[in-house]
Amino acid sequence: MSQKRNPGSETKKPAKKKQRKRSSTVKRVVGSVAIALVFTGLATTGIVYYLSMSKFNPSKLLLSATLPTVVYDRFGNVAFTIEPSGIRRVNLNQIPKYLQDGLIATEDARFYQNHGIDIRSTLRSLVNDVLHHGHLQGASTITEQLAKVVYLTDNRSLQYKLQQILLAVQIDHYFTKNQILDKYFNFVNFNGAVPGIENAAQIYFQKNVNQLNLAQCALLAGLPQAPTEYDPFLHPHAAFARRNIVLKQMVKYKYISAAAALAAEKQPLQLASSPGLIADGVPSQYASYRDFLYNEANQIGIGAQALQQGGLKIYTNLDPQLQQAAYDQFNNNRYFPPNMDGNEAEGGAVFLNPANGGLLAIMGTRPNSYLYEGFNYATQTERSPGSSIKPLVVYGPAIDSGKWNANSLLYDGPLSIGGYHPQDWEWHPTVNYHVTMRDALAMSWNIPAVWLLDQIGIGTGIDFAERAGLNFDTRDFYHLDVALGDIHPGTNPLQMADAYTAFDNNGERMPAHAIERIVNSSGNTIYQASPIAVSVMKPSTAQQMVGLLRNNVVNGIAHLAGVSGHEVAGKTGSVAYLPAGWTTSPGDSDLWFSGFTPHVVGAIWEGFPNPGLHAYVPNWAGGSALPAELFSAILSEGLSGRTGGQFAAGVSASLTPSTIPTLHGLSGSFRPDLGGVSLSWTPIADPHAYYLVFRGAAHDSNLFLNHAITNVATPSFTNLMTKVGTYSYQVVAFDSKTHAELGLSPVIQVTISQAQADLAMSLAANPAAPAPTTPSVGQSSGSTTPAGAAQGGGAGTSPSAGNNPGTAGTGNAGAGTSSSGTGQGGGVQISPQTSGQSSNSASSTG
Repeated sequence: MSQKRNPGSETKKPAKKKQRKRSSTVKRVVGSVAIALVFTGLATTGIVYYLSMSKFNPSKLLLSATLPTVVYDRFGNVAFTIEPSGIRRVNLNQIPKYLQDGLIATEDARFYQNHGIDIRSTLRSLVNDVLHHGHLQGASTITEQLAKVVYLTDNRSLQYKLQQILLAVQIDHYFTKNQILDKYFNFVNFNGAVPGIENAAQIYFQKNVNQLNLAQCALLAGLPQAPTEYDPFLHPHAAFARRNIVLKQMVKYKYISAAAALAAEKQPLQLASSPGLIADGVPSQYASYRDFLYNEANQIGIGAQALQQGGLKIYTNLDPQLQQAAYDQFNNNRYFPPNMDGNEAEGGAVFLNPANGGLLAIMGTRPNSYLYEGFNYATQTERSPGSSIKPLVVYGPAIDSGKWNANSLLYDGPLSIGGYHPQDWEWHPTVNYHVTMRDALAMSWNIPAVWLLDQIGIGTGIDFAERAGLNFDTRDFYHLDVALGDIHPGTNPLQMADAYTAFDNNGERMPAHAIERIVNSSGNTIYQASPIAVSVMKPSTAQQMVGLLRNNVVNGIAHLAGVSGHEVAGKTGSVAYLPAGWTTSPGDSDLWFSGFTPHVVGAIWEGFPNPGLHAYVPNWAGGSALPAELFSAILSEGLSGRTGGQFAAGVSASLTPSTIPTLHGLSGSFRPDLGGVSLSWTPIADPHAYYLVFRGAAHDSNLFLNHAITNVATPSFTNLMTKVGTYSYQVVAFDSKTHAELGLSPVIQVTISQAQADLAMSLAANPAAPAPTTPSVGQSSGSTTPAGAAQGGGAGTSPSAGNNPGTAGTGNAGAGTSSSGTGQGGGVQISPQTSGQSSNSASSTG
């Protein structure tokens, strides 16, 4: 009898065979991959070893063999040298044992036992690096750190890490442990980018390194991990915490007792009252330029350390005469606000070559407050630029649109847009609540700038300024205070100078930079600058803006920026300081001037680092005249003996009555049958012309500086009024497309006698009665009848600010305010369009 098989049993045996086959296949694949990885690893290691061997040169660790880095100016002459790291060399026996032990306890506890690398730490670091896709970790030994500083650039690739390891092994093989420690203390940076332990001791304590106590030694021993982040002058709390970590490590590895550590932890940082001098051999007038070189070297991938190790030739755009002038004048208190309650005003300045963006000169702070790697007011400050932004966010983009020009009339009367009410810094006459763009920019009036930004659109203005290199954030697109410099996060002299180069370079901006070329000790060029021009505006826009900004200096409030023998264009800026709860400003928080000659563009900021009731610029101190005068002083000295050059654009001078074409044929007479003064004139040939009519008292002149009583498109108008007296009239013609003044009439006088007034009233009461013939009162009647209070009809319908700014309704308006104050009534009112909510946080005053 046959036994039935379990159906399940028939499927199990083949499954085991397949499983064994699959397992065998996986093993073979894994084995193959492992072999491939081993061979790849060996090949990679071999390549890296070869590259490392080619990099390892023991003479680089012999301090006396290193040449200085030579910095050349724009003319190819040696400007200054950066001495290598051995300039303040100290032997290991001069370095306190506390400092040596603190470094070893913190950076490499097994320093004396390892062979240049710590296998456990390295493997742990490499595994972590692989898991994080090549984002390499630290865990470097003292010897590895020395290898990186001397032989490698700051590259965190896997190849870089392997090279660092192999170089460390070779260094450990070639030198003794004490020699390695000696070289570490002389090559590695304990103060940002400044190498050497003796430098650090001088900078932070103004002492020789062998004079330091335990707490001071612990502070320095903790710096190599992050010299800038733990800089005790810049970040005292972080430095204090780091120092105490070092002390705990020294206790852990039994270098000091717990009691000694506790006593040291209780001590303050014991810093010098001011930083000591660094020892790289750079003269003080070039300190700010040297700092910029270091920052730029880091940005381009060369690294500041490479510059300090010596042996390089750096070709720059430095203008030594201009740099010396900036240094000299920044030492001159005459051009800075007075101290307030012990607070000293600061400043920053940048000067560029507009043709290539080259950095000619820079001052990051005033010389007496300079700190190495301290705050740089030329490149790091974020402050409101005040009115100096107007050419970049308002007038430049308006002209670039093709719809506006220097003669365009801009609204300049009472303004409310979305609840925002900009105010001007001074009263000034207008033409029917309008001023030309030229005058608005030259005198830095605020209302026209805000109104015009609303017309062109905030986005249009910001796009233009961003192409010029300024930064904005989202909130800036929603408030018109951008027109007055209320931008986020703010700006600095480097950005402002860079932005203004586009005006001086036919509409193109060349990004600012100091370094043109770097050549190594072998004569090979390892870096060549290749800036790419950014198109900011049309060439025609740049030309018009140059003419307008020249007018600012020649005829506007920036006249103190002038430089003898050189044509200058530019714009002032200031930001009012308004303490909480105050209704009026006692002074300014920020002062600016941005300007240029045909060959130099500069921007200067002045103010207090932390504005407050005890640190602001009083109104009597001079405002934006201070940086304008400083600009003049620096360029007068810095360009002395040089040919000034000329702009292609002339001064866009403000029009005056003598330069405006004459509007001919204005005549007037009182017409009893019409009940008012009938005016007529010869029309302008321009088909787009419109006319504003002005009225004043008997002997008023320049009536066009008052408010118009009407706006008409035809060459005639009847002013309905019967008040006895003598009145002056004037008519101005404008182009409705460009808003330019096309013609200005002479002033005429028209007299209304009592008899004429009575007749007009009689005719008005009995309109069916025939009107008798009445002699007219022609031009310049010569009547000496004093003008009474003007009386007339209401103003015509007012347009919104979004319409043609010269179009003002067609009704018979009442008398406008005359210069003698006798006019009363109407005048055209303009109600601008609303645009969204506005910020009131910034107020530009000049």
